[in-house]
Amino acid sequence: MIKYLLDTNIIIYNKKGLTPAVEFLAEIEENPEVEIIYSTIVEAELFSYPNLTAEDERQFEDALKTGEIIDVNSKIARKAGELRKISRNIYNKKLKLPDALVAATAMEHAATLITRNENDFNHLLNHGLSLYNPFK
Repeated sequence: MIKYLLDTNIIIYNKKGLTPAVEFLAEIEENPEVEIIYSTIVEAELFSYPNLTAEDERQFEDALKTGEIIDVNSKIARKAGELRKISRNIYNKKLKLPDALVAATAMEHAATLITRNENDFNHLLNHGLSLYNPFK
């Protein structure tokens, strides 16, 4: 089984009809060997999208139904703290708390993080994060 955690930007780009996101999601949703998960952080980011319409909400709800929503628990929270510390102390990078929580969720569930914002996460590849950018 292949497990993917979809980042917020992939869902938004799919909604906007950007070809790499649309094609990637169509491909994985048809593959019975793929399991899709989302962090509750992604859910929060989607529903804080500016000028959200009822149609936007429906589309985001439909997107989230394609996978399992994973709650942030103590283990994920501590991993996120560790990732922020690594980012700051080793790489002199500021990893935002929501990004750290999403990355920690992916790592704790042995999932590849699917995102276009790979520059936010690349430095974590040496620390167990698996990452894929469908726009490359």
